[in-house]
Amino acid sequence: MNIKMKGGSHLFRDNQSSRDGLKNTKAAAHYGQFRIGFLIVSTKIFSPFFTNDNSVFLDNVQTELSKAEMGESSRTYISGILFVALIFGLMFSVSAIVAYLAKGPYILFTISVPISIVVVIGIGTFFPSFKSSQRGKKIDENLGSAFAFISAMSSADVPINSIILKLSKKREYGEVSREAMKIATRTELLGLDIFTAMQQVARMSPSVEWQKFLQGAVATSSAGSRLKPYFVAKATEYQNKLRVSLKKNAESVLIFAETYITIGVAFPLFLIVILAVMAVIAQNTSGMSMLFLILISFLVMPVMIATFVLIMSSVNREVRIS
Repeated sequence: MNIKMKGGSHLFRDNQSSRDGLKNTKAAAHYGQFRIGFLIVSTKIFSPFFTNDNSVFLDNVQTELSKAEMGESSRTYISGILFVALIFGLMFSVSAIVAYLAKGPYILFTISVPISIVVVIGIGTFFPSFKSSQRGKKIDENLGSAFAFISAMSSADVPINSIILKLSKKREYGEVSREAMKIATRTELLGLDIFTAMQQVARMSPSVEWQKFLQGAVATSSAGSRLKPYFVAKATEYQNKLRVSLKKNAESVLIFAETYITIGVAFPLFLIVILAVMAVIAQNTSGMSMLFLILISFLVMPVMIATFVLIMSSVNREVRIS
C-alpha cells in the first residue's frame, strides 16, 4: 500500500510539473506572438521616417544589437523604442487632460510627457550597448580557463578546427563556448575556413580580449607561424594579467572596506551621539534634533549601506584585464 501511494505521489508530481511546463510554454508563445505583432506594427509606423541620413546611427545600433545577440534589425528595434515612447507620451497626455478637468496637478503630468519620451528613447538606445558590455564581461570571466583549455589541446597537436568544436561543446565556459559555437557553425554548416570564420566572429564580439586572441591567431597563421606556441604564450600571458588584476581587485576591496568602516559606521554613530548630547544639553523642544536623528538613522545610513554594498558587489564581480 505504501509503495502504491508513493508511486501515486510521484505520478502526481510529474503530472503537476508537466502542466506547469505546458503553462509556461503557452505563456512564452503568447508573449512571442504579442512581441512579433508589436514590432510589426511599430515598424510599419516608424520605418518610413528612416532615411540615408540615419544610416550611420542605424549601423552603430545594429553592431551593438549583434554583439548583444538581441536578434533584431536596427530599424525594427528603434521603431519599437519609438512606439513605446509614443505610448508613454499618450498615457501622460491623457493623464494631464484628466487632471486638468478634475482641477488636479495637471502641470506635473504635462511636464512628464516630454520627460517620459526622452527617458524611454534614451534607455532604449543605450540598452544594446549595456547588454553587449555585460556579454563582454561574461566572456572575459571565462577566458582564463578557455585559454588554458585551448593551450592544452594545441600542446597535444589537436587541429584548430577540432579545438574550436570541442570548446563550443564545453558549457562550463559560458559565453566563450557560445562564441566558439559561432565559429564552429560557420565552418561546419556554412563551409567557411576556420580563419575566415574567426575574423567574422572577432568583428562581432563584445570582448576586446577575445577579439585580440582571434585576430592574433589569424595573423599568426597568415604569417606562416605555428599556432601551438602562440596559444601557449597567450594562455600564459593572460594568466599573468589575471593574477595582477585579482591582486588589484583585492586591494580595491580592502580600501572600500576601510572607507565603509570610517564613513558608513563610525561617522554616523559619532554624529548620532553628538546630536543626542546637544539635544539634552540645550533642552531643544523644537524637535529638530529628533528629526536629524530620524533622517540619519532611517535615510542616510540605509542609503550609505546600500551604496557601499553595490560598489563592493561590482568590484568583486569585475576584474579588469589591461
